[in-house]
Amino acid sequence: MLRQFATRLALREGGYMYHILKKDWRNKKVLTGMTLLLVIATACISILLSLMIARNQAISQETSRLHEITSDVLARMHMSREQHANIVRYFAAVADSDACLPENIRKMQEFNVSSPFLQAVAHVRDQRIACSSTSEIFDNLNLGSPYRIEPDGTRFWNHITVPNWPNRLVLMEKAGWAIMFVPAHVLEALGNAEVAVGVFNIQSLAIYTARGEIFPEWLEKYQGKQALTFVDDQRRMLVHIAPNHVGLTGVVAAAPLQQVNDVMTFIQILIPLATVVSLLLGGLFFYVRKTRYSPKFAILRALANHEFYMEYQPVINLHHNQCVGAEALVRWRTSDNTFISPELFIPAAEASGVICQITQRVFELVAKDMRHVFSQYPDFHVGINISSHDIRSGALLSLIQAFKESSGAHDHQILIEVTERGFLDDDEGLTAIRNIRECGVRVAIDDFGTGYSSLSYLTKFQLDYLKIDKTFIDSVGTDAVTSHVAFHIIEMAKTLKLDMVAEGVETAEQAKILQERGVHHVQGWLFSKSLKVNEFYRYLANHAPPAS
Repeated sequence: MLRQFATRLALREGGYMYHILKKDWRNKKVLTGMTLLLVIATACISILLSLMIARNQAISQETSRLHEITSDVLARMHMSREQHANIVRYFAAVADSDACLPENIRKMQEFNVSSPFLQAVAHVRDQRIACSSTSEIFDNLNLGSPYRIEPDGTRFWNHITVPNWPNRLVLMEKAGWAIMFVPAHVLEALGNAEVAVGVFNIQSLAIYTARGEIFPEWLEKYQGKQALTFVDDQRRMLVHIAPNHVGLTGVVAAAPLQQVNDVMTFIQILIPLATVVSLLLGGLFFYVRKTRYSPKFAILRALANHEFYMEYQPVINLHHNQCVGAEALVRWRTSDNTFISPELFIPAAEASGVICQITQRVFELVAKDMRHVFSQYPDFHVGINISSHDIRSGALLSLIQAFKESSGAHDHQILIEVTERGFLDDDEGLTAIRNIRECGVRVAIDDFGTGYSSLSYLTKFQLDYLKIDKTFIDSVGTDAVTSHVAFHIIEMAKTLKLDMVAEGVETAEQAKILQERGVHHVQGWLFSKSLKVNEFYRYLANHAPPAS
């Protein structure tokens, strides 16, 4: 994005410069001469300035790189703390005597598998693990005295060793609920291996985990609270130290200054070739690399920063012309106000294995947004999309149950929309759909006809709704070859006694033809685009059936 912006800016400024030159110089010869003078002047100025600022510039670039590394580590540590806080909040109402009931152990396991850095979730009683998400390894483990107790009561055990477990563990506990993690995992995949990185206790200066050599003298220089950058002249290292948000743990990163010295030597040697050097430096300026995280980490960070939100597209009953439901659509706007299309981040989340975390956030957001809607409009329903990964995760029923409890929704007010890919594994799909319908929730096959589905899917799986994809609705009322496909789908749904929702209805003629063909429910821009939650409230107030 930065590169695209720079390109657009360069083109715009280049066009402006060309306009000025064309106005001031009337012939190509003059233009070429002035351009050459500009190049020579730029080269000379670059020579003078480079000798003065080269070292500071290189140190600044290295400092930025170290800052990015420490920020990455701190973000991962903060994510673990947030995960622990969520666990403590969830189990706050659970009595100590009920902590190890099977349903609570299952919930621990759900927290465990949905968190990228956790090794286990546990309940601690009398400094011993009473039960955990990995019972065969951690249950009844004697912890001894905690290593540290924070002002809010959070306790830490360090250097926990478990037989046949390859890494030492750290346990963080509050109010009896704990998480276990491997400290070294926060240092994985941090880029250049020559950069030494460590996590340490600001008060005791004890090092929790490190990659490369961390010298005690560096930690002794740090006074806490604010970030610190300095040069270790003896070891020719640039050192950057930053604290976490509570000021108890610090992250140190150090890189050799050899690159800085190489830049100085390089410039001094190539002074006779000043023009070439300046052009190379100018080229390097336009190719400054910006560190980019993997899609998985970007999504996890977006979840931690609450960058996802919901929009709702109304579902209209054609007979009464009233809004009787909505499809919940997840959206992502980053902290710098960049909108990322679902067509990009949903496939990326599925490919990187974090789609289940997004689904969980969707359930949480919809529950919060629709709580009063469910109570005010008893016949109103919301459709929530899930993926094949959600079906295989085994956590879907728990998500639905938690959604019903937190939103107050009745079974008939929930519609689970499964794309055709969710049915590729017949056994798992059959089981999941059957379990969902047995708990009273309705199921729809979404975007029917665009993927791998066939009539066998509709007869084999117990479904309630069939959603006709916009691809087929677009040709309704036209002379296109595919204009009758939608009608065949409608007749198929009627034969199987499935309710239908037509997606992407954009013209009154399409709505009229669909209604005549027996389609009762539609959604599309003819009625409304997808709306942010407050806009949807206003729309619903004007288009809903009378409230009970």
